[in-house]
Amino acid sequence: MGLFSRSKRRTIIEEFVSDDPFDLEKPLLYFSDSDPWRIRDACEGLQIFGGTGSGKTSGSGRAVAQAFLRAGFGGLVLTAKKDERRLWEKYLREIGRDEHLLVFSPSEKWRFNFLNYELNRPGEGAGQTENLVKLFSSVMEIAERKQQQGSGDNYWQRAMRQLLRNAIDLLVTAKGQLSLFDLYELIRSAPQSIAQSNNEDWQKNSLCFQCILEGDDKPKNELQRHDFEMAARYWLSEFPNLAEKTRSIIVSTFTVMADGFLRGSLRELFCTSMNFAPELSLEGAVILLDIPVKEYGETGQLSQVLFKYIWQQAIERRDLSQNSRPVFLWADESQNFITSYDREFQSTARSSRACTVYLTQNLPNYYAELGGGDKAKVEADAFLGNLQTKIFHANGDNTTNQWAADLFSKSWQMRGSVNQGYASGGVSGGQTSSESLEYDVLPQELSLLRKGGPETGFVVESLIFQGGRVWNATGKTYIRTNFNQE
Repeated sequence: MGLFSRSKRRTIIEEFVSDDPFDLEKPLLYFSDSDPWRIRDACEGLQIFGGTGSGKTSGSGRAVAQAFLRAGFGGLVLTAKKDERRLWEKYLREIGRDEHLLVFSPSEKWRFNFLNYELNRPGEGAGQTENLVKLFSSVMEIAERKQQQGSGDNYWQRAMRQLLRNAIDLLVTAKGQLSLFDLYELIRSAPQSIAQSNNEDWQKNSLCFQCILEGDDKPKNELQRHDFEMAARYWLSEFPNLAEKTRSIIVSTFTVMADGFLRGSLRELFCTSMNFAPELSLEGAVILLDIPVKEYGETGQLSQVLFKYIWQQAIERRDLSQNSRPVFLWADESQNFITSYDREFQSTARSSRACTVYLTQNLPNYYAELGGGDKAKVEADAFLGNLQTKIFHANGDNTTNQWAADLFSKSWQMRGSVNQGYASGGVSGGQTSSESLEYDVLPQELSLLRKGGPETGFVVESLIFQGGRVWNATGKTYIRTNFNQE
C-alpha cells in the first residue's frame, strides 16, 4: 500500500464506525493520509497500466490484491502466465486465508461441466436456449474477431448464434439433455445440400436427422412444438441451402472452439462431472483458473473466457439482501480475456458488489486484441470508461501516456518571457507574461516513474486517477503514490 505512517492511517480508520465489514464506505487502502480508496471505489472498477518491469504487479497490483483478501472478498483470478498460481498462493498464505483458494486445474480435483451447470443452475433463465447461445457467443467472439480484424461485419456473429440456437433446441427436445459432444456431432452431421437431406444413407448415419425424428415423437406444448419445427426447418432447408463457403466458415468457427474442449485435460475439466460452482466466490472462495494462456494457448484463453462469463452472470444474479460480500474479478495481462460483455458487466458491477481489476501494459494491447481499427478503439475506450480508477506506472508507450495526460486534464498556467533589443541608445527590453492551457502532467513524465527494485529501495511510483474525484492531498484530479514491493 502507499507509504504512509501507520499512526495517521489508524487515526483515520478509527473515524469509520460501521460494524458492517462490507460497508461500501470502508477503506481498503490509503493513497495518501487523507485519501482512502473504499469498497465503493473498488466496485467501480480498476485498470492498472504499466510497461514490462514497471512494478504494476508487484506494486499496486499486490497492494490491491492483499487489501481485497484482508477484507474477506471472494473472487475469480484468470491466469496468463504459469507463475500466477504461486503468486496468489503466496498472497493468501500471507493473509492467512490458504484454505479459501480453489485452484481449477487438471492436476486438482475440481471439475465443472458448464453445460450441466447452465441447464440446472439457480435462476429463472436456467436452461433457456438464448442464454446458452450467449454463453457460446462470448467465447467464440475471440476467435471471430481474430479472423475478421477490423471488418465490423456482424453477419458471422448472427449466423453463428442462429446455428447454435437451432442445434440446442433440436438436441434438448430430442434428448432432454445437452452435452458438448452431442452438440458437436449434430452440427458436424448436418446435411450439406438438399439432395443429401433426402438421402437414406445420410439419414441413417446422421445424429442431426435422428434428433429430428426423435424430437418429432416427443410430447410438446405449443411453444415447444413451434421451436422444434423452426429448428427442423433450419436443418433440413435453410442450412443446406447456404453457400458452401459460408456454411463451412460458420461450422468451423464452432468446431474449432469445441474441439479443444472435447479432448485431453479440458474435456476432463469442463465436460465430465461437476463438484463446484462459481457461486462459491460469494462464500469467500478465491477461484483461480490455473490454465495459463502461455502454456495452453488459445484453448486456455477460450476456457477462461467461458468460465469468466458464467461467473459474471452468477454474480449479477446474486441477492445482496442474503449475501453482501464483495467479490473481485482479477486479470493480469487482461488483453487476453477482454470481451464485449465486460463493458456490459462493468456498467452494473457496482450494484452487484463486483470489483473488476484488469492489468495490462498499454492501450494498444486492447486495441489489437479487439481486432484493431476504429471499432476496436471505441470498444476499448467504452470499457475503460466504466473502470473509474486508473493507476499508471512507468510506461514507454506514447499512446497510453498521452491518454493518461488527457485524463489528468489541463490547467491555465502563466508563462513569462524576456525580450531584449539593441538600439543606438543601448540595450532595451522588457518582460511579458501570458496565460496558456497546459497539461498538468506531461506525457513524458509517465516514462520516468520509478520502477522499483534495489536501486529505488523497492519503491514503485504511480499516478492515480479516479473519475469524479479531486484528491485531498493534491487538490487535483490525480495523485502521485508510492507502493512498496517488500
